[in-house]
Amino acid sequence: MKYLFFISLLFSISYANAAPSNNENTISGWVYYEFLSIEDKLEQGRYAEVEADYLDLLDNTWSSRSFDHAVILKKYGFYLVSRDRVPEGLKHLQWSLRKQALEPRDAHNVQYVVAQISASLGKYEEALDYLLDWYRVGVNRRFDLTPKGIALIGICYAQLEEYRPAIKYITMATEQSYVFMKPWYELKFALHYRLDEYLLALETAQDLVRNSPKEKKYLEQMGAMYNQLQFEIESLSSLEFGFTQDLLKTEKDYLLLANFYMYKAVPNDAVKVLEAGFKRKKIKTNAKNLETLSNAYLSSKEHIKAANKLQEASKLSDDPELIYRLGQIELNLSRWDKAIESFQLAQDKGWNKEKGKIEYFIGISFIELEEFNQAVKYLSMSSELGQDKLVEPWLQYIEYLQKTAS
Repeated sequence: MKYLFFISLLFSISYANAAPSNNENTISGWVYYEFLSIEDKLEQGRYAEVEADYLDLLDNTWSSRSFDHAVILKKYGFYLVSRDRVPEGLKHLQWSLRKQALEPRDAHNVQYVVAQISASLGKYEEALDYLLDWYRVGVNRRFDLTPKGIALIGICYAQLEEYRPAIKYITMATEQSYVFMKPWYELKFALHYRLDEYLLALETAQDLVRNSPKEKKYLEQMGAMYNQLQFEIESLSSLEFGFTQDLLKTEKDYLLLANFYMYKAVPNDAVKVLEAGFKRKKIKTNAKNLETLSNAYLSSKEHIKAANKLQEASKLSDDPELIYRLGQIELNLSRWDKAIESFQLAQDKGWNKEKGKIEYFIGISFIELEEFNQAVKYLSMSSELGQDKLVEPWLQYIEYLQKTAS
């Protein structure tokens, strides 16, 4: 199972987040001032002196449960990792945990970082030991358990070819995340397929298509699952009959039929099924289902309805991708003010898949509104962020318009 996606999904180690919060212990005054001195030398890039200072601090007679020693080990471990001495840093972070002297929430955070580093080094069994304890402690003490951490548990199990627990945790992560993480869904699809759970694999493929309707590989995966399930004439006829007679009982039936119509490139029929499902209160009004209806409208060339449904969906989700896509639809509809509003909101919510792209689209919208100063402002920002080849013709166009106008 080594082909299952890994590494770059999760490893963003934040050293600041590993600092203790509400710490019941207090480091000794002299250790505190040593840390201040080390921080000052770090800012000046005096790394040899920093290294010597840390080694002096560690070369002392510390008790087995010394809080000072645990904090020194932790800070030195993070320093080593930041200097690309990852194995050494990992060793000291693990040592800091073995002291069992850190404040519980701080130890919980360090444990998560140690698990991330272990996994990045290919030590999946070791990472799992830390992660499962991190998860157990988090549940028992109600500490924060990030979906990324839960996903990492699933990824480690997958790397060890333990597919059943892998699917448990990766599913948990997708359900708890407010943002659609495509790599997690890709892993979920692969695991369901490996476990011969074709219906669940189909549902996951549909989730991927719903989120990325133009991605060819997701359409192909969905088609392969339809074929694997032999979802053709007989199954389709049964669902169609049930739909026309108002006999479909579950949300899954409506979505399965609608997605099959989308797969077969008859989006108008998909729209009818989805609209009926909502009207009959069989399909829940949530962001995921509204996005599905929006995609069906979009494929049916009903762009205004698509925009309206995506607007509804974005109000029920924190996923900036929905609002970014709404901006693209508004752009195609020539509703420039609404496009700008959507793109700016997507930016505020953290959309950053392609640097400079939002600024580029906002700039284009301002050109259409003949607000050239604003257009130049945003296009210049876009150019600085790496979209200079796209931007340059538009800046020349603005210059031409301004010259001819005068």
